Amino acid sequence: MRWVTYLSPSGGSERTGTIDDGCVFGYPGEESVPELLAAGGAALRGAFDRALADPVEIIVHFEACHCPPVRPRHPVPVRLGDTWTDIAPELVRGTDDGVLLPGASGALSAAVGTAALFDAHGRYAGSTLACLWLTPERTPAALTLGPAVVTPDEFAGTDLAVRAAAGEEVLATAAVGAPEEWTGGRVGTVLADLTAETRPLERGEELFVDGGPLGMFEIRVGSGA
Repeated sequence: MRWVTYLSPSGGSERTGTIDDGCVFGYPGEESVPELLAAGGAALRGAFDRALADPVEIIVHFEACHCPPVRPRHPVPVRLGDTWTDIAPELVRGTDDGVLLPGASGALSAAVGTAALFDAHGRYAGSTLACLWLTPERTPAALTLGPAVVTPDEFAGTDLAVRAAAGEEVLATAAVGAPEEWTGGRVGTVLADLTAETRPLERGEELFVDGGPLGMFEIRVGSGA
């Protein structure tokens, strides 16, 4: 299953949806993606089936405006290389939100990997692409999550990797491990593992991030709001 939070073209509010056959199917219930993931198991599968059977709306996937699939209320623990740091929840962005250059910064590097999400019982529920934008002084500028939370049944048995490129230049490749391999006993709703970093990217450069079964996105440095 692939779950997203998107801006509905009917009214512009954020809505939960699921991706199937190249389209976003608007979930007819009121639950957010984190609430559905927290329920887990049969409840999550039932919500997926309900979205496909009785969608509020259907939008071509690449025409949908993606918000962060989850909006954490607490700092997000991020493993950056071999070091753990907490990222403020207000820095979380969706893949269609872009990334601004803060202050006098002329460039941003991008640490790429995945974020793991967990249900209300602490069980692994799915993964999403993650990208932490850093100033030359190593100050976090934004944490991009998305576009979708993908449940493990979509990639079971697959060796996952996240590849970041600018044009034809491959800048970083991050191997994706199972959460139990890198969380180190830490708990939370969202934890990120970012094991590879790009060179500094200047204003106007476009970063393309491809996670295979986890999806892909492209962001222009200096764009967004």
